[in-house]
Amino acid sequence: MPLTHPGPGHPVAAVSHADPYGYYDQLAARRGWHFDACLQMWVAASAAGVDEVMRHPCCRAPATAAAGAAGVDASKARALAQLIGRRLWRRDRLAQWMICVPELTMVSLAGAGHAALPTLVYEAASALIGNGVLALLREPEDERCGPEDADALVQAVSRFDPPVQNTRRVVMRDCELGGASLKTGQEILLVLAAASRDLRGGRAYGLGYGHGQGHGAGAADCPHYALACALAAGALEALLSLMRDQHKALSLQTWLQQLTWTYRDSPDVRMPLFSHRLGV
Repeated sequence: MPLTHPGPGHPVAAVSHADPYGYYDQLAARRGWHFDACLQMWVAASAAGVDEVMRHPCCRAPATAAAGAAGVDASKARALAQLIGRRLWRRDRLAQWMICVPELTMVSLAGAGHAALPTLVYEAASALIGNGVLALLREPEDERCGPEDADALVQAVSRFDPPVQNTRRVVMRDCELGGASLKTGQEILLVLAAASRDLRGGRAYGLGYGHGQGHGAGAADCPHYALACALAAGALEALLSLMRDQHKALSLQTWLQQLTWTYRDSPDVRMPLFSHRLGV
């Protein structure tokens, strides 16, 4: 069934679209499992479709680094991100700040004896920070507007404007999925951004990187994504507290309304690119 939302033509293009969520909602509802001739991939977009693929023994999850995040104390990482975030903060340098805080925090963690962490950890953390800032702009009266609510903000963004919007599976041997016959070597695109929002799945959380296996696979089942959430929460807590305590002449909403942005061109990670042309 064709989609009526005037959005992107396929889920990979949606990642950098200005507003893909009407498209995602229709995709999950009407074409939750289908073959995309443009992408030459099967696409799972509904909660049920993504869960079925993630549970299936014939579908291989993306490769992830074996070492790194599993040994990192997320509470320590969050506290360090908050400290670094406060030290580096400049309200006219949001674009650099949201990338530097996770990177420098990870460098510090690596210096403390941890293995090097995957690039996707700090990319997801940076995107979570940026999308968290936009959530504050779009819902200015929402209760998630104080530093003590950074966790709630990150969890809401993880579900409704997630940083990692797509991931993939490879079919390891011929199998049946969603009533279709799949062949060895075929690829499946999991549209995490659509499935996370699909209320029919009964899910109250985001799907993280989609690296878990089974119905409960979410951020809590992926130490890399849990770490990204901790880094983002620490950075956002620093931002909110600094705007509250140090910039009383410039309200949070006044500053947020000065922002302009586009989205980085990426097939998977939804990261806002903020303009440097902010008021002082």
